[in-house]
Amino acid sequence: MAVPPAAGMPSSTAGRIAAAARAAQPTLPDDLLEDIFLRLNDTADLVRAAASCTSSRRIISDHCFRRRYRCLHRPPVLGFLDCARRHGLDRISVNFYAAEPPHSSAPAARAVVRDADFTLPFLSDPSSWRVSDVRDGRILLSRQTTVRDILKELIVCDPLHRRHIQIPPIPQDRDYGIITFYEPFLDPVTDKEKETEDDLPFRVICNVFTWKKIRTFAFSSVTGNWQGVTSFVIGTFTWLKYPYILRRHYACSCFFWTVFGHDKTVMLVLETREMRFSVVDLPPESKYRENALVEAREGRLGLLILGECMLFVYSRTSPNNSHDVKYWQCDNAIPLVDRRWSFGGRAEGYALLEGVARNPDQILRKKMVTHYFTVELKTLSVKWLCATKSDTASPHYLYASFPLPLSLPSI
Repeated sequence: MAVPPAAGMPSSTAGRIAAAARAAQPTLPDDLLEDIFLRLNDTADLVRAAASCTSSRRIISDHCFRRRYRCLHRPPVLGFLDCARRHGLDRISVNFYAAEPPHSSAPAARAVVRDADFTLPFLSDPSSWRVSDVRDGRILLSRQTTVRDILKELIVCDPLHRRHIQIPPIPQDRDYGIITFYEPFLDPVTDKEKETEDDLPFRVICNVFTWKKIRTFAFSSVTGNWQGVTSFVIGTFTWLKYPYILRRHYACSCFFWTVFGHDKTVMLVLETREMRFSVVDLPPESKYRENALVEAREGRLGLLILGECMLFVYSRTSPNNSHDVKYWQCDNAIPLVDRRWSFGGRAEGYALLEGVARNPDQILRKKMVTHYFTVELKTLSVKWLCATKSDTASPHYLYASFPLPLSLPSI
């Protein structure tokens, strides 16, 4: 607190007294300040703290602090990406739609728009590229010229730190048979890696489909090599012969594939710890309905099912404890406003809901206004994210990351 000069006291003396009073004020040690900053859930508060003084900025920008903060807090959803040809141009455009007020991530999203580069200027022949996956602040891009030419090129990029790396193709000295489809995607960083690794490794998994079998390969940024990890014989599961109708999900250290818009009430499961496939039943209520596999409370496997302006929440104790459908239970039913609803991307504990007005006049317009909402999967909190006029049906991918200066390079 400033000390006012006494009557008749020279201003220089008053200044020295005020400086001495400020110096006498107790200061918190760095380790205590670090513990306080680690408890801030809102990244905007942390950025403001970093801008308040030199000592706070030094603590928050330290590599060790950012690693500890990353271990304790989930990165906020800042928006979503889509990838589509625009306005008849022979070019793939990657577009980032940022969170808008009043969403809590809006300030951080504005910072990412300022700092990141989603134009991906390093791409050659942009018309042949597509976004295959987005996870842990990374974007996986793939290019393919023919069906038989699998994984000719893969690139993993970090748009926030403007880095990218090209991944070598899968060795093609194996007898694959007639390849019908390939599906590259990112394997999430584990909690243990977040706690122990300064430079987070990444892994790319790729499913290679033929009419008879699914072969799964994994690439590690640590070894720089691909290796075959598992396979699955399609056999009587004929719906797996049409992988373009499958929707991929991730929860509870497993990947799931469900059949979109079909009467099948089963899903394919890949358990990533043992790299083992299995087929598990879904509740009959999921028939012909959009769904999303998620991680629910207490580590339970959750299932979101979209009904007529309703979001139904199911759960079971484990994805592989039993294949019996009776182990699914309905936990909740959340009413939604009257719109045409569908699921977008899922990442970092959130799902993306897309809602379009049912007004026939608006539906006939060339560009419809689509409203996007995030669903926090453990609390089932639904929040409006943004709205946009979009004329594409391209896949959407949630983008979650800590903004600068909290973010560590992911490549």
